Amino acid sequence: MIAILFVALGILALAFVLVWVVDVRQHPDTPDAGAPDAERVAVGFFANFFDALGIGSFATSTTYFRFRKLVRDELIPGTLNVGHCLPTVTQAFIGIAVIAVDFVTLVLMIAAAVAGSWFGAGIVARMPRRAIQIGMGVALLLAAFFMFASVMGLMPSGQLTVRPGGTALRTEPSVTAAAIEPLQAGVTLELVNAGREWSKVKDPTTKAEGHVQTAAVDGVVLGVRGWLLALALVGSFFLGSIMPLGIGYYAPCMVLIATLGMNPVAAFPIMMGACAFLMPVASMEFVHKKRYSLRAAAGLAAGGIFGAALALLVVKSLPLYWVKWLVTVVVIYVGISLLQSAAREKRAAIEPTLPSPSR
Repeated sequence: MIAILFVALGILALAFVLVWVVDVRQHPDTPDAGAPDAERVAVGFFANFFDALGIGSFATSTTYFRFRKLVRDELIPGTLNVGHCLPTVTQAFIGIAVIAVDFVTLVLMIAAAVAGSWFGAGIVARMPRRAIQIGMGVALLLAAFFMFASVMGLMPSGQLTVRPGGTALRTEPSVTAAAIEPLQAGVTLELVNAGREWSKVKDPTTKAEGHVQTAAVDGVVLGVRGWLLALALVGSFFLGSIMPLGIGYYAPCMVLIATLGMNPVAAFPIMMGACAFLMPVASMEFVHKKRYSLRAAAGLAAGGIFGAALALLVVKSLPLYWVKWLVTVVVIYVGISLLQSAAREKRAAIEPTLPSPSR
């Protein structure tokens, strides 16, 4: 079944590339036409490298683009969606292959997110500059909130508790059984990778890794049904609809998944898969309406594919505590500056219409 999902994702990604290439060839008037330079490729590499490790790419890219004045404010949402599309597809192929999740929950939440992104992209692509500035300012402040919650330990952590009578760990060959056995009821473990039969875990005290039967622990829920599934679909549609504005899907989706009772780590295939399917849909809207910067988007795509693959296949994890703090502070500053820019432009539009003072 996962193979069918991969084929569908590959077809969608190929369709997006064809639409993008054909549109650029037929319309040389696309904003900021031209080949990307090293700076824009580097932005794509580092933004998606850290995105795959949990920082997020939309907020960091927006911050850099505004700081360097590389992209006009009204073109930033489209640039983010078009440029980060293929790197996100790369993340999805790797993430879905590595982490197990209930197939029905995965497919339906992806479909709901895609429908939401199609609905939202059509609105955002027609929004005026000041409305986009306000929307991105609010989006960045929301992103900063989720980053702050993450570094402060307020986000779901993926901790598991062994049930009474739980099966002892099946350790890796390189880890001695004595390092984390015997496994007692009530022991807290850190989930590394949720599986259908066995879940990979780590003992937070000894740092030793092994596998425990998924049925033997609380916190490994790979899917939902009934009214919880309906709630998941409504939430996924809403998050997909606001993503074209620049609000990242990952952090709020993780909160949604945790609220439904699913383990945050097991939610990664849903987050990556949903973004990978919805971004081509949203991006084609921006491409058709010429609401993106071609040089910046091409740079994000060229560098981002390698950055995401490097992070997920080679690096896998980094001590990102202080990096997250730095990004949080910068994102708050840029979010506030966007709202201030929108306020200044509103005043500038009103002042010429005011009557001149009498002499």
